[in-house]
Amino acid sequence: MKRHFFATAILATLAASHAQAASPSEACLQDLRALPDFLLENDTGARQHLAQKGQAYFDQALASASAAATGANDEAACNVALSEYLGKWRKGHLQVVPDSALRQDKATGNATLATAMADRSPSLRLLSSHTALLTLPSFFPQYANAIADLLASKRQDLQRRRNWIIDVRRNNGGSDSTYASLLPWIASGESVTMGVEWLSTPANIANQETICALYAPGDASCPISMAKAMERMRSVPPGQFVAQIADTPIRYAHFAKEKIQPARVAVLVDRDCSSSCEQFLLAARQSFRVKLIGRNSNGALDYSNLRLQALPSGLRHVAYATSRSTRLPHLQVDLDGIMPDIYLPQPKDEAGRAGEVLRVQRWLEGGSLRPVDGVQ
Repeated sequence: MKRHFFATAILATLAASHAQAASPSEACLQDLRALPDFLLENDTGARQHLAQKGQAYFDQALASASAAATGANDEAACNVALSEYLGKWRKGHLQVVPDSALRQDKATGNATLATAMADRSPSLRLLSSHTALLTLPSFFPQYANAIADLLASKRQDLQRRRNWIIDVRRNNGGSDSTYASLLPWIASGESVTMGVEWLSTPANIANQETICALYAPGDASCPISMAKAMERMRSVPPGQFVAQIADTPIRYAHFAKEKIQPARVAVLVDRDCSSSCEQFLLAARQSFRVKLIGRNSNGALDYSNLRLQALPSGLRHVAYATSRSTRLPHLQVDLDGIMPDIYLPQPKDEAGRAGEVLRVQRWLEGGSLRPVDGVQ
């Protein structure tokens, strides 16, 4: 199920034409003034944030942002000002997207994401005859097949290792379905999952319609799932929430387990594990054989399914959340992330970060979690 289509990237549609020529500061102020009302109507977390922080807090945030926007002499400065303002609402799953982050497909006329980024392919390292290290830097959809292929091609090597380290430090999230092939290896055969709810508004429904061309061109399953989403959103009056899949907020799923599973699994996590990476943590920790080790995750999961809305200037867009978890308000991940079972202090440098792997390997193999050779 693709619930968290992007952690730090954007999902949605390119809308609205460019406004008449205006100075950078005028265009910036125009976009800024459009944000509060749009968020309160369409973003799934905005009303709750307003209730928590108060109107005075957001009035001051808007005043500060207005001063910054007035002094913005180019688009880059404006993007910074708007980003800082959005950060007052929520630290994750709410951001400014410059027009340059989108590109127009000349063949179809559709907007697509400019997805050039560093390679985040999965990798496997056999640390010893007992321990394997599976490094997963991303759960973006393009890595789903790579993860599944890696697990399949190295099946015998993995089956021979009773200890696994799964490194999701710096994992930038993506889609829940990307790590589906990994769960049968580590899970106990049943998962308990809280669902999400869509917020039905005209803008949110409209921004579902072209998400597939932007996010997953050529993916035949995307239009089907989005059609179901729009059907459910249209089934309730504007401004109301509706369950994403079923009317029950909690689901119990059974799936086949791998015949030979690792006896111990240590998941290395840090503050950069965000969105679908955090959903993976919630799923993985349900297994009796899994321990989360490291630091709290980022805390960007309660409000998700980002969509893109063009701002009045036509120079940029706002990426905002159109769904919220039914865990709320009882289990809020966004407050401070997901806490590890075993805490490790933030390493001082890359050597310390690499040392964490060696410490966990030694611990899994019957030794201590103490720093290796004095590396903290």
